[in-house]
Amino acid sequence: MQSGPVFIGGAPRSGTTLLRAIVNASGTITCGPEARIVPALAALSHQVEHMHMPVLQNQYGLAPAQLHQHFATAINAFFEPLQQKSGCRIAEKTPTNILHFSQLRRLFPQSPLIAIVRDGRDVVASLLSMDWNDARTGQPMNIVRDAGAAARLWVASIEAGDAMRSDPNYHELRYESLVRHPRDMISGLFTFLGLDQAAIEAALNHTRAFDARGGEQESSAARVAQPIDTSAIGRWESDLDQLQRNIVMSVAGPTLARLGYA
Repeated sequence: MQSGPVFIGGAPRSGTTLLRAIVNASGTITCGPEARIVPALAALSHQVEHMHMPVLQNQYGLAPAQLHQHFATAINAFFEPLQQKSGCRIAEKTPTNILHFSQLRRLFPQSPLIAIVRDGRDVVASLLSMDWNDARTGQPMNIVRDAGAAARLWVASIEAGDAMRSDPNYHELRYESLVRHPRDMISGLFTFLGLDQAAIEAALNHTRAFDARGGEQESSAARVAQPIDTSAIGRWESDLDQLQRNIVMSVAGPTLARLGYA
């Protein structure tokens, strides 16, 4: 049986905020704006495990399972106030969670891991329209100014999801299917999460429960506050110039083809 928090991820600009809004509208699971702490702590736990475990185990008597539990407890501590306030199960959406799904599985053996996949060309087009700065340098992030960097991040996100396909508590959705057939896709997702028909109906009207003002770090918040539509499918055809298209195909062409996008 699934237990533990729900983790949502996908390449940035893949529809993770829409997915958060849908899950949050269920009335059973609370998914607030992305906290960004989960990938940071998952990465730190991976670093400690792979670089310092021999010392911790041999000199401090700390087994790997205990290390995993300590990090899981730390992550849960961040969720506890919201869980107590809402009385609901907690989900956390940060796009780059997906890059750490393998490590999150070690920390949370039964947690549902949910990924959303979108056409990489649309992802790149959307990323290049963002004005995100690197907090360390104050300069624009590579992924919003370099089509190749954006495409590489998309490929890495897809590969991270691929690594989880045999995991029974991993569920993947296509953005295009979600916006074209929301009832079917939400029904499949909520069945996976053990939610009932009432939750599905509530999620189909996700805008009633979604607060765009709460997503200070979510560039899609205003858009997600609107009803689901298909207008963002294929935006790359108008937004990417020929050079950018060539760059994306040189980096992501095989993955796009394998997924049926190109």
